[in-house]
Parts: sequence; structure tokens; C-alpha cells
Amino acid sequence: MSSQLVRAVCLVPAALLLFGTQSAAYAQIRPGQAGPMGRQGPQKPKKAGVAEKAPEKPGTLPTTPVLRPPSDENKRFEMFQLDGYFRFRGDWLKNFNLGFNDDPVLGGAPFPRSAGCGSTTSDIGCEEAIKSSNIRLRLEPTIRLDSRKAVHFQIDVLDNLVLGSTPNGVFGDGTAKPTNIPVGAFTDGQVAPEAGRNSLTDSIVVKRAWAEIRSDLGLLKFGRMPSHWGLGILANSGSADPFHGTYDLDSDYGDTADRLMVFSGIPGTQYRFGIGTDWALTSPSSQQSLLWKNRYQGQPWDLENGDNVNQWIFVIAKLDSPKDFKDKLELTGSALNYGAYFVYRNQDYAYETFNLNNPTNPDAIFPRKAKAYIPDIWVRYALNNLEFEMEAVGIVGTIGDLSDVSAGLTDIKIRQYGGVAKVNWHALNKKLNLGFEVGYASGDQWDSEPNGQINVRDSRTLPEIGDDTVSAFRFDFNYRVDLILFRELLGTVTNATYLKPHLKYHLTDEITGQAAAVVSFANVPVATPGNGSMYGVELDLDLGYQSDRFFAGLAYGILLPMSALDHPANMTDQGGPGFPFDGNSGDAGTAQTLQARLILKF
Repeated sequence: MSSQLVRAVCLVPAALLLFGTQSAAYAQIRPGQAGPMGRQGPQKPKKAGVAEKAPEKPGTLPTTPVLRPPSDENKRFEMFQLDGYFRFRGDWLKNFNLGFNDDPVLGGAPFPRSAGCGSTTSDIGCEEAIKSSNIRLRLEPTIRLDSRKAVHFQIDVLDNLVLGSTPNGVFGDGTAKPTNIPVGAFTDGQVAPEAGRNSLTDSIVVKRAWAEIRSDLGLLKFGRMPSHWGLGILANSGSADPFHGTYDLDSDYGDTADRLMVFSGIPGTQYRFGIGTDWALTSPSSQQSLLWKNRYQGQPWDLENGDNVNQWIFVIAKLDSPKDFKDKLELTGSALNYGAYFVYRNQDYAYETFNLNNPTNPDAIFPRKAKAYIPDIWVRYALNNLEFEMEAVGIVGTIGDLSDVSAGLTDIKIRQYGGVAKVNWHALNKKLNLGFEVGYASGDQWDSEPNGQINVRDSRTLPEIGDDTVSAFRFDFNYRVDLILFRELLGTVTNATYLKPHLKYHLTDEITGQAAAVVSFANVPVATPGNGSMYGVELDLDLGYQSDRFFAGLAYGILLPMSALDHPANMTDQGGPGFPFDGNSGDAGTAQTLQARLILKF
């Protein structure tokens, strides 16, 4: 029996135990109150007499039972709710390459230069700044069958679309254009993004769909859903934050899990317990196979179970809703929430060279023997006007065999650690917020490839021969600390310790000003381009306006880079670091950004 089936079978009895008792709960409903299936009032007694004869030929038992359509009487409980936002962002990014050439042959730079830099066919010049604007429409509809059952979606329309990037006639859409004039200069509008023609994604992308069923004993969730825990350095939904009652309107990412999970309270205590399973990786499937393309309209299936990444989640927490936490603080002067989130993940085999034309090649399956244990502790405590919050996470595990990636690479250890702690003090009737944040993410000794491209998407995630430990922890991409260094140049917090004093002041009920200074250090200097211990100092300012559901803001940031971001010359014979920065060496230059945003939430 496959591990996926075993995990589902293990959880279904728990779900039945919690949600199969709804009839008993409904039995306590007083006459005239809504009961099962939305019926009103008491059920009619069954007429006495001979029982109906069972059918002689039982019908086919479907995996998912076919339910009868709801009656008109049930429809009174249905409700459609639409949430979401429309967002416009404009960015001015100056010298994000820190003054270095982004040519990989010369060692690269942390951010691409203007495309005209280095042109030998024109005098366009090399601009220090990149200017761009983008939009996103996010739809989050909810279908509520009644107060206990709901289906949720997340749909992005024109997701982070760069304005002006899909002009009519430029990408061969069949529009007739004169052949003796530059088509782009005379474009008469925009066309929709289409994957494979003028974009990497389509105009509409369905990102999440899941169901929630509540009973008096707990909550059942299943489907493709957001994943969030604590402050969000490990799991961050990039949308609604159930721990703080906030919504992230500036997200670019968001953790999504294919999950089946059950939550319940522990009787006699204030604790909640949850257990779930994730389908972290199921590939290849028949949906991805050209060999089985004629069956695309039917039910697809996994072509190999042994290579799946299986994941279990366990949660225990004392957790109030954001409103209850606030009410408790105002009533008693203090409030405390905390919890533990534990993940176990394993993969026995890997199918790493999947080919659409040959999806069942047995020679493409390699032993992986990987497992990881991921504990995460979260605490939030408030005392009058002072609030403290922290999250600490570790990833400990092993990878038995990576010889298909690099010959001789076996018995790899995983030792990754990260954490954040925040202190906030509220004054002047909470108009003023003074805070301090410290964060840590373990690093590794490997350089990026090439050395000057320091974004985590360009860095190596696996060791070389002679190194048997993976130790670089990465914060979730949607956990943001600043505007430049971690958000854009590094991509996230990794191999770093940072200190961040900040303040926030409500100038009026609608206008808020914020300021922060971020001082960042490299935990493993040898993994930086400059072999330095300090990334630099960043100063960020923000002015925001909020009225009803309309948000507007303007932010400015300046990064003063230091030794870790420099490009030293190749001075191996003089005891230097020996990096290949000849012709692309020097001290890192100052980077600046100006960012505008307009958001309408609904």
C-alpha cells in the first residue's frame, strides 16, 4: 500500500470520529432550529410497515460518493462571499547591482543592470536605475453552505504583471502590421498574457482551493490551502495571518500546501491539537505525461509512489483569536499565547530526470534516503503596553545518497537553524510604537555561483565533495525585514544576523509614518563575495495613508554596503581571497529605492 494512501487512511478515522458525531450534536438542537442538511424543525416519524427491499444488484461504489442535489429548502443556507484586493506598485531601483558588472563570466552582480549596459550596437548608455510598475488582482471567494461548511479559493488575475509588457503585435499574435516600420514603436495597446507566447504565466492562475468543515469537536480541512505558522519565518501564507488578524497586501509569494488536517481542542485544557499530512511532492503523474495524454479528461494518477516526498504535521498550541487576545489584554493587562509546530518529512527514492515522452524510465529513479525533523516554537506575550514575540526553528535530518547529483556525495547531514525575536512598546494612546527586532539564520561555507550573484536562487543548496553538512537556513521569502538587502539582493534572510530598531507613529487616523534601521552581519564570512563579516546598514522610511478599504503609500530605502558585499581583486599570490573578480572588482556602491503603492481591498 502506498505511503500516501496509508497517511490518508490514518487521518480519515480521526475525521470521522470528529465529524461523524455531528448527528449527536445536532440532536441537542431545539425544535425549529437548523438541523442536519439544513432541514427545519423535527423530522417526520417513519411510517410503520414492511421495510423496503434492498436492491438485488448493488451499484458501483465510487471513490467520491455522488450526493443528491440540495433541495430548495437547503439553498437558504448558501452564501457567497468575495474578498481580495487590486494592487498597483511602482518601483525605482537605483544601483541595485552595487556598481558591478552582471556578466557571470566576470563574477556577476547581485542584481541585473539595465539591458542596454555594454551594448555595442547603440549609444543607449547604461542607466544606474531601473523603473518598473506592476499590478495584481487577487480574488478570494468563499462558498458557505451553512455556518459549519465552506469552500475557499484563491485566484490571481494578471499576477504581478509588468505594465506595458505584453504589447499588441510584438509577440506574433497574428495582428497585421506593416513590415517596413518598427512594430513596437507603433503598438496600439496590450494583449492578455499567455504562457509560452508573451509570458511565463497565463492571465488567470488558480492558486488554492480547499474545504473546511466544523463540528462541535473540531475542524477538518482538506485541499490545496495556505500554510502559516507564528511569525512566518518557516511557513508564511503571504495573505491572511490568523495569528495576528492582519492581511499582507504587499506579498509576492505565499506558502501553499496540498493538505489533509484535523484540529480539535484538548478536553479540560486551553490547548488545541492538530495533525495533518501533506502531499509535498507527487511526481511524475499521468497529467504530466504525453504518453497518457489521451486520458487527460479522466481521473489522473501518480505514476510512481516510491519517489514521493511525504510529510506529517503536528501542532499543539494555546492560541486565542486576535480579537480574544486583544480583549484579554485590555481586561487583565496581560495575554499569553504559545505553541509548537513539528514537521516530519521523508523521501526514499528520487525521480529527478522526468521526461514527458518517457515518464516511466526505471533508470531515472535513484535512492535518496532523505528525512528531516523540523521543530518550530512560537511565543507571544503582552503586558500592558509592552509586547514580546519570538519564533525559533531547526531543521535536522540526513540525505543518504546524492550520487546522482554529484559522484561520491553520500551521507549528508542537515543542520539548519533560524529565529526571530521582537519587542514593541506602545505609547501615547498607542499612536507611537517603538520596537526592536533581532533575527538569525545559519549559514554555510559555499559561495554563490557565480560569486557575485548572491541571491539565494543562484546559490548552491547542496554541498561538494569533502563537505557533509547542509547548514544554511533561509527565512520564508514572504517574511520581509527591509526594502533592499534581504528582500531584493539576497532574496531572503540567510547566513545573517540582523538588528532592527524601528518606530511607527500615527500622524492622524489615516496617515502613518514609519522608520527603521537594519544592521546586518554575515555569520559565515567566507560565503560572501568580499569575505567580510558585515553586509551593511540600511535605512528605510515609509509614509502610508489608509481610508476605509483604500491604501496608498510611498517608501524610500538606502543601503550602505560594507565589506561582505565588496568585490576584491584576484590577489591569490598576495594572500587575497582569490575570487575571479578581475575587471569587476572594487568596493560596493550605495543602492537606493523609491516605491509607491495603491491598493483597493474588498
